Amino acid sequence: MTLTTAVDHRGRRPVLVGVDGSASAQAALAWAAVEASYRHCPLHVVHTFSWPVIADPFGLDLTEPMNDSRRAAAPDVRVTAELFSGAAAPTLLSQAHAAQLVVVGSRGLGGFRGLLVGSVSATVAAHAPCPVIVVHPHRDGTAFPVSPVGRVVVGVDGSDVSAAAIRFAFQEAERRRVGITAVHAAMPTRQHPSLQVPADIVEQVDQQLFAAAMESERVLVPGIDVETKLVHSHPAQALIDEADGAELIVVGSRGRGGFTGMLLGSVSQAVLHHAPCPVAVVHPHRTRATKRSPAHQFADLEEQA
Repeated sequence: MTLTTAVDHRGRRPVLVGVDGSASAQAALAWAAVEASYRHCPLHVVHTFSWPVIADPFGLDLTEPMNDSRRAAAPDVRVTAELFSGAAAPTLLSQAHAAQLVVVGSRGLGGFRGLLVGSVSATVAAHAPCPVIVVHPHRDGTAFPVSPVGRVVVGVDGSDVSAAAIRFAFQEAERRRVGITAVHAAMPTRQHPSLQVPADIVEQVDQQLFAAAMESERVLVPGIDVETKLVHSHPAQALIDEADGAELIVVGSRGRGGFTGMLLGSVSQAVLHHAPCPVAVVHPHRTRATKRSPAHQFADLEEQA
């Protein structure tokens, strides 16, 4: 079943959002609608069900949640909606190949109480071919406001994936007209005492690497208020500490210390599970045939981000 409304967007790939009637899904739908408006692209709403079902899924109005203040915030977005029979995660992943961004709620109707992130959102964040935003509702269950209220926080570690996350963060901040807080966590390294580098030298090197990682995006996306924080703590904890009041946290799928083949690293998983605000997970964009340079990765990510 497919439903279409509003105007065309010149063949742009859509923002894809999964809905199931939960508070998390309503928050995701609100976020996705405004995201599609910012990107001047369609919004594609997907709902899945598995047999047997108690209610009549074909009587479900998938765009009903759009007929309120959220529609007013994104009046020109073209909305399509589809109902699928099948498991949620595989369905969303199959649809994600035609999308520029996937938005999911942190926990659906089938989630266990107390879990911040459900199996569907974690699976989609790990396996989607494009960036994924996981939207946590407020602690009282209400959706995040459609108007920006905080800063975009991004984790920086000097890796190629981090570079892609920085670019995504700058573009999201530009769309929302908010500032960026870039966080680099410098953890002490274990080494033989005879090889120990003075702390002030390590600090200087970290500052230089941090500045270099941010500089290219400052040039490409000027006018953004950027605050940099070099902290001495675990990277996940450093990012979670910045989450209260944040508009969005952006992390790379795997950091510099990640194991080859892992789809989500320990830092991105921890932030995804424990941050109280929406979290964007950005994957590197590579082909199997060749390893892309950061500059080419950025070019490839233009449409995705």
